[in-house]
Amino acid sequence: MSKKVNAETMSNDKRILSRKLSQGEISEKDLQIILKKLPDVAENAEEVTLEEKEK
Repeated sequence: MSKKVNAETMSNDKRILSRKLSQGEISEKDLQIILKKLPDVAENAEEVTLEEKEK
């Protein structure tokens, strides 16, 4: 799985956006615009199965 990270992706990190919103750097309207621009990457998801160890 490729994990490309760029400056734009990092600036759209959930934690950074939350901080900017709480500090008044962006408005709720700005946040909605940013979220609408995010690509749908659902097809890149991988199912993970965890095996439970016996005690």
